[in-house]
Amino acid sequence: MAYTSPYVDPALYDVVYQKVRDDLPFYLDLAQRAGGPVLELGCGTGRVLLPTLAAGVAIEGLDLDGGMLDALRSKARARGLTARVYRGDMRDFTMPGRYRLITIPFRAFLHLQSTEEQLQSLHCAREHLEPGGLLALNVFYPSAQHLKSDDGVRRLAIDVPHPVTGHRVAVFDVSRYDIAQQQIVVEREIVEHDDRGPARATNVGFTLRWVYRWELELLLVTAGFGDVQIFGSFDRRPLQHDTDEMVVLARRK
Repeated sequence: MAYTSPYVDPALYDVVYQKVRDDLPFYLDLAQRAGGPVLELGCGTGRVLLPTLAAGVAIEGLDLDGGMLDALRSKARARGLTARVYRGDMRDFTMPGRYRLITIPFRAFLHLQSTEEQLQSLHCAREHLEPGGLLALNVFYPSAQHLKSDDGVRRLAIDVPHPVTGHRVAVFDVSRYDIAQQQIVVEREIVEHDDRGPARATNVGFTLRWVYRWELELLLVTAGFGDVQIFGSFDRRPLQHDTDEMVVLARRK
């Protein structure tokens, strides 16, 4: 089934994800320690890229959606920053330089729908890293219990105030899981309120393909990475539970 992309309205996207901040210290620290240029794949409207750029890091961005990049550039100009961002596909891109660090934050890697696409992206990232350069990304661990209990259930996923109006923005998700294909199809309704109650509803959808811990390590090794570390949180604690976030570091051999 075809769905309207959640990226069609970058401003609404930013409202929905305004409270996603747990990963910022992790990626900012990596970028400041990289000692060279940084590339963010799936940079979107600049949630991670702009604070990194504001900290004085030489960072560039790549994203498939031109509208998201337009929003990023506009926000950069408003802050007196110049953002070097490019429209491109993380499965097959060519940049003029090489990088000490490449990042794929906020589960953007899960938009790749097959092992072939995942390896294409990892190979491409490796070729754009300097020798010994670092790749960093994060994805959720697919909890079997969560997949079973959440399948087909309509849930309030996000409930936030609009940063301008202060009115409630409620996000309702229905997630459908294909265990054999390792795919999630999310049907999302974003309900914006005004003084009288619900005022506008926007329906979008997207598909993610999850990966397991050892599958992800094998993908990285196959793509030419070594020294693979997979943590259970952005504080780098060990991966111990199937409800953890998988936070990954790997070096180009």
